[in-house]
Amino acid sequence: MNRSLALLAALAASFVAVPAAMAANPLKPEKFVFDPARGYILVRVGPVGDSGNADPVYFVRMDPAHPGQTLWSFGMRPINSKKESDAAMVWGGDNFGNDGKTSLYLVPVNPGEWVIGGAGGTSMSLGSYGFTVKPGEITYVGTILTGRENGKSDIPEIKAATLSQDLVEFGTLMNIVMSDAILVTPSAAGDPIPEAIASHGVTHASLIPGVRFNNFLAAMINRAIGLEELEHQLPAVVDSQGAAEAPEAPSTPSGY
Repeated sequence: MNRSLALLAALAASFVAVPAAMAANPLKPEKFVFDPARGYILVRVGPVGDSGNADPVYFVRMDPAHPGQTLWSFGMRPINSKKESDAAMVWGGDNFGNDGKTSLYLVPVNPGEWVIGGAGGTSMSLGSYGFTVKPGEITYVGTILTGRENGKSDIPEIKAATLSQDLVEFGTLMNIVMSDAILVTPSAAGDPIPEAIASHGVTHASLIPGVRFNNFLAAMINRAIGLEELEHQLPAVVDSQGAAEAPEAPSTPSGY
């Protein structure tokens, strides 16, 4: 049993560690040289600790040839981290300053259609926000706050997004079954932006809500806070004559 727990813990840790080696990472301010052939994602991420470091948030580019699929997926192919720009991992100390609650990050990526893919050990494949990154533009997404769904977050919206109590109290496996949540606030014209970035021009992202995609992290899945609830459709049943019929919906006890 202990060996199984150790294996599961290692797998859970890999969900965070692997993208760091396979995705574009934030620029250090002194390393920022504007490239008009690239696109840039500008984003605030929090909450941050005393160090000013935020927990990981993932962005991933959508495949234009295959709707609902990402161009990067866990285990899909070996990737050189210095060349990979179809996924981005935003985290750590390489930021353009923090306000005590969030840190501002800038990441060079390939232009195209992007989505806020996940946070921590969780993919937001059940629904997130999409946006466009154009070459030669810095696209400001806004602020992304993250936290675990254990009812302990200081962020009211995330604190309210708790898992069922049986999962919260799942003992030593809590760190594996506990999913992460994201709360997204779009960028606004009055948001402070350092002159080193603003001098190149900043485009405010037009966020598209409810974008769904494959579980590119091969991790737990969730849906961004604030999106409309998913609509559920019962599967069709084929009768002996080959005709499809929708089954009757089973009665559901209240509270479930």
